[in-house]
Amino acid sequence: MSHSKQAAKKAGETCQRGRPREFDTATVLANASQVFWDHGYHATSIDDLCKATGLLRGSLYGVFGDKHGIMLAALDHYSEGAVARLAQRLSATAEPEQALRDALLHYARVSCALSGRRSCFITNTTLEMQPDDEVLRARVAAIQRRMATLLAAAVIRGQASGAFDSTLDETAVGDFLLCVMQGLRVMGRVAHQQDALIGIVDVAMRALA
Repeated sequence: MSHSKQAAKKAGETCQRGRPREFDTATVLANASQVFWDHGYHATSIDDLCKATGLLRGSLYGVFGDKHGIMLAALDHYSEGAVARLAQRLSATAEPEQALRDALLHYARVSCALSGRRSCFITNTTLEMQPDDEVLRARVAAIQRRMATLLAAAVIRGQASGAFDSTLDETAVGDFLLCVMQGLRVMGRVAHQQDALIGIVDVAMRALA
């Protein structure tokens, strides 16, 4: 069971014992993720999290354990939305090729819009992650695998429609497209040319034909 699910269960058990829950876990995690997203894990203090969530240390520690636990739960909360949004874009009513292209173009545009401020929360966490943080490493790997699986499924749909090369290995291409997505987020953080990122999307799509 993930740390965020354990936290939600713990909060629910508190309610069952008769002590009313005083905060909404989803709202707390959304606010916490914004702090980690803006400042990174190491630069974020418990005081920062208390201020953003409006909770005291004891309340945060009581549900999430420590700062690391809050980070894991916040990452889980954010990733659920990110994965759901990717799935929605890839399953659009457009033809498989257009749906995939539109999804990649979305990340290109968003990446440029966030330039100079922040990249994707998942990407930032991956870049900041310490080599010895096995728990966070496993969490990020699981999120990436879910996204790559969605992209691989999009490739299969494109192959079935005749838009993509049927000899391509969908798993390898899914991993490739995930690298493209994350690369767009990193490049968008320092580059301001949206046309350049769109060009990368064009190259990626041609590689599938």
